[in-house]
Amino acid sequence: MAPKFDNNIPIYIQLVEIIKKDIISGSLEKGSRLPSVRDLAVMMKVNPNTVQRALSDLEELKLIYTERTNGKYVTNDEKLINKY
Repeated sequence: MAPKFDNNIPIYIQLVEIIKKDIISGSLEKGSRLPSVRDLAVMMKVNPNTVQRALSDLEELKLIYTERTNGKYVTNDEKLINKY
């Protein structure tokens, strides 16, 4: 089910926080593959460009990484996850 978004905060920032919370809580396990950008966009009922921007921010934070041609994955770095 898609989250209710706050109209006062950009949606991509809210997506970053949602995914970050899922990583910290363990809902998204370390090393697990994330759904595709399109699948996430459908799940969250947002534009794929919005999802891509959120994932780029998460990649800058090193919480996720990309394996070329294979998708995006949650970091295995527990110390980094615990930092948040």
